[in-house]
Amino acid sequence: MGPSLAVKPIDLLPSRPQTFWGWPAVLNFFLGGLGAGFYVVTVLAEGPDGRSAVMTLAAWLAPACVLVGFAAVAAEAGRPLRGPRVLLRVGTSWMSRELWLGGAFVALVLADGLRPLGPLRAGAAVAALVLAIAQGFIVRGARGIPAWNVPVMPTLFGLSALVSGGGLYLVVAVSVRRVPSVPALAAVLMLLIGGVWMWVRYLTWSSEAAFTEAVAPLTRGREARLVVGAGLMAPLLLTAGAAAWPAVAAPALALAGILMVLGQLHAKARLVLTAGRLRPVTLAGLRIKGRAR
Repeated sequence: MGPSLAVKPIDLLPSRPQTFWGWPAVLNFFLGGLGAGFYVVTVLAEGPDGRSAVMTLAAWLAPACVLVGFAAVAAEAGRPLRGPRVLLRVGTSWMSRELWLGGAFVALVLADGLRPLGPLRAGAAVAALVLAIAQGFIVRGARGIPAWNVPVMPTLFGLSALVSGGGLYLVVAVSVRRVPSVPALAAVLMLLIGGVWMWVRYLTWSSEAAFTEAVAPLTRGREARLVVGAGLMAPLLLTAGAAAWPAVAAPALALAGILMVLGQLHAKARLVLTAGRLRPVTLAGLRIKGRAR
């Protein structure tokens, strides 16, 4: 038999974990989403003209979460004094848009505190939601990381912000001895159902080998139990139980809220620190001479 040519792909550089984003970036994404989602959920639950204790706490806690998140990621960058340069790239950079949106959100909340107006609060809620989505676009723009560079990422971040913010809303409401109304609890249930669907949709988004390898640790065992089981399904059951049995509503909702917040923290940590793997560099079409048998 004569010689044959075989085409064999060669991994010149295998997939490896990214190293430019660590826990400070996780905290920015988590706290920014938490603060934004908390404010949006509170405005929707209390109304744009509400003057409840929960709304007052949201006006303090939500901007604080966003600002602490910005401070964390600035410290990770190593040169926080260069931050103003990022603001000048609003036309091309989602990081720049994130900063502008965060600044607009904080300014609108402060303005509403000085002179309460429904339009200011509504504008702050819109800025908050778009801020959470912008964080998803930042991650989406990492073309060299298959588990991040997927179109669903901005939606995933937006919904994650609402889930964690809804959890904080439950905790704060119970802490001021106020059990949310049945319609508000129904909205939380819808958020949790949407959270389960979106997380599963993300994990099954692509059949590309690099993507499936990167997200594989999130689909089984401990990670699946923590994100889906403890962070979404358990709060769903607790919230449904609180709606059905008012006598246990306060402790059930407090626990549900804590699990929702911690579940989204864990989800974003694993998304950045576990699924954040660089795309392998592969040489395709290398022809190797050999003898046919």
